[in-house]
Amino acid sequence: MANKTLEQYLKELRKSCNYSQEFVASHLNITRQTYSHYETGRITPPINSLYNLAKLYGIHVENFLELVVTYNINMDFAPHQHTGGTDVNDDLTQFIDFVNAPENNKKFKNLSRKERQLLFYFLLLDSRDQDDLLTFMKVKYQNRKDEKEILHEKTVK
Repeated sequence: MANKTLEQYLKELRKSCNYSQEFVASHLNITRQTYSHYETGRITPPINSLYNLAKLYGIHVENFLELVVTYNINMDFAPHQHTGGTDVNDDLTQFIDFVNAPENNKKFKNLSRKERQLLFYFLLLDSRDQDDLLTFMKVKYQNRKDEKEILHEKTVK
């Protein structure tokens, strides 16, 4: 993400979620044209819009702030740069690149964000871990199904 601009990042996030500019703009209570200016760099979004965008995409607002805020830190007082969350940022960048890749774009088009994330991380695992995950999901599903049946039997009696 270090080489990306805020404009690129906004556009990639929106496309990875299959959101229209109109949808994102309505979420921010602004016009589509104003949001379009965010993606072209004509306008820098205000902090409240960045916060709402972070909520919309389920990411930390720092992801946006790092692209907007210029840091002027005196290194005498801050010798160790804070690097918290870089793994999350790298994962998010990988996810966006993966979903937006031409060979994957059509596959992911009709999936929800959670389904895309699940598939993305699933594909990063080796086959043994994939099998373990599938087994876990089957067991989890069966347990929920059994709980519902027991609850239903209790309410019928």
